[in-house]
Amino acid sequence: MDTKLQDAIKKANEEVEKAGIKDSELRKVAFSKAIDFYLHSAGGSNQTRKAADETDIIKTNFWPNLVTSTDIEEKKLKDVYSIKGKQVLLVLSSIPGESKADRQRNLAALVLLAYSEGLGQEWVSSGLLAEAAQHSKLYDTSKFAKNLKHEWFRFDGVKKGLKQKLSGPGLSNAKTLLRTIAQ
Repeated sequence: MDTKLQDAIKKANEEVEKAGIKDSELRKVAFSKAIDFYLHSAGGSNQTRKAADETDIIKTNFWPNLVTSTDIEEKKLKDVYSIKGKQVLLVLSSIPGESKADRQRNLAALVLLAYSEGLGQEWVSSGLLAEAAQHSKLYDTSKFAKNLKHEWFRFDGVKKGLKQKLSGPGLSNAKTLLRTIAQ
């Protein structure tokens, strides 16, 4: 057997196992996409195809993972989130909260929930959060970071390398908020 194919199969198996997909049909789809990705990505060939395949794998894993984690139907989750490339965005017309600071915290909590539970990405860069806030028209350069200094969030790094994740209470509150919104 070709070593390139053997390597692709090995990497695809690892990715599917790491994703933790339980449904057999979804596992087959994810495995197929991963094989295709690894076969076409070797040697740097066809970068556009590589990015498209990676995005497909993310989308294939994201929705089932988030459904499993939150016990909310995929259709309802798609009314809250969208995926653009490798980025999670909120598609809500308005974020709940009494003040702009509350809305910014809620937005950050919902986005961090999607990354951690849907993509398995515990730490998220502050840049991704800022982009999600800009997309939702809630970004305020002077106060956004200050408004996230709350018990719901944990921080790591400094300045441009700053990353956030949800704390235990933050995860619980984000799931409750998502269930409220998705009803």
